[in-house]
Amino acid sequence: MPCAPLAAAATAATNHPSPAPAHPASPHLRLRPRPSHLRASSAPLRRRGSRRSSIRTDGSPSDGTSSTLAVTEEGASASTSCAPATPLQRISWRVNKTGALSGLERVEDELAPPLPGEARIKVRAIGLNFADVFSVLGLYQATPQTPFVPGLELCGVVEALGPPADDLPEGTVVPPLQVGDSVMAVVRFGAYATSVNAKVHQTRPLPAGWTFEEGAAFLVQGLTAFYALKALGGVRRGHTVLVHSAAGGCGLFGLGICRALGATPLATVGSPNKAAVIRERFPDFPPEHIIVRERGRFGAQVKAAAAAAGAPGGCDIVMDAVLGDFFQGGWDNLARGGRYVVFGAADLTPSGDLGIVGWIKLAWKYVRRPMVDPLNLPGENRSVMGFNLIWMFDKIVELGELLRDLAALDLPAPKVGRTFGFEELPAALRTFQSGQTTGKVVIVVPE
Repeated sequence: MPCAPLAAAATAATNHPSPAPAHPASPHLRLRPRPSHLRASSAPLRRRGSRRSSIRTDGSPSDGTSSTLAVTEEGASASTSCAPATPLQRISWRVNKTGALSGLERVEDELAPPLPGEARIKVRAIGLNFADVFSVLGLYQATPQTPFVPGLELCGVVEALGPPADDLPEGTVVPPLQVGDSVMAVVRFGAYATSVNAKVHQTRPLPAGWTFEEGAAFLVQGLTAFYALKALGGVRRGHTVLVHSAAGGCGLFGLGICRALGATPLATVGSPNKAAVIRERFPDFPPEHIIVRERGRFGAQVKAAAAAAGAPGGCDIVMDAVLGDFFQGGWDNLARGGRYVVFGAADLTPSGDLGIVGWIKLAWKYVRRPMVDPLNLPGENRSVMGFNLIWMFDKIVELGELLRDLAALDLPAPKVGRTFGFEELPAALRTFQSGQTTGKVVIVVPE
């Protein structure tokens, strides 16, 4: 299903009176004064239960005071909200203690009313990411203090809108939402719930023809792959790109982005059945460009695939979320002027909970991790680059532009490899942690 409706939906409003954008407008991004219908609807909301501690946008508890403004919308207006004034009772999965997936607890809590610049979304689908596993295990630097609600992306229906935020950067894309709209959203934690408050500028309308599950599979992994390849890797026509974990959500996006831009992707997978997923998604994908990784000879595999692709000098970009034993083979086959982009470490991911044995295994992998000497980089004319998308959330205008450009590629809807029910969320994370899944793993939330 083409992604063109998302590009059209990027026609958006700015919260500043000046109509001049910070960057030239394009057919996909036209900035205009914020429309009046972005104000909260007066439609009644279902509310029940007594007031207890409320939840901030990042999924951590709040005492319900105005100090949450600093967490959810820096510089947001403190004007009186026209959203519902009482919290909403909901169900969420909360982490009380990190270190084990068994630390996830299904709880009933209350979601605070949406603040300026926020939309309350009734969640219909939740996308899983490796950051979720690392945050529950306590291995993710950006993890909030416990207790917190994990999860970075979701798709659902707008239930209520707070008043407009009045201090967003000029050029910020703010979709003109209304109650009842189907939307995709990213949040800095808090997605594992039946209702969520999300910043409006971190939402996009669900493209026509897409399911909620496909919507929950787009934003995080699509932006991750596009930022890795375009913003950092500088991918362009004629490049040869090594894409690790190519049958996963980010990997499939990486392959699609490379092909759309005229680059030649080489796909690495962990098993032959995952190679079949790539051929199913891209029927014309050359089989000699697919590498079923082998620890003892991975470097030789990459060299052969690059030569088959007409790049005997090696790859121009490596897109790596695996690392571990597979770093060196990619690095040894990175061409002069090449860029090695790191955004994960799946080979270091614990296979289970972090008991004493788990910590010992993790420590052993950590001390054996690959090293690159910066003093050698100028002479080799190569670079290693790393990023974590969550630390980009404050780059509001830049991410909006990336999303606009990603949508303009007209990629097909994401591949959803497997779905689980909301009650099965811990089991879904364990399955995802195993590394045996393909495409996106999505949690389906009942109406």
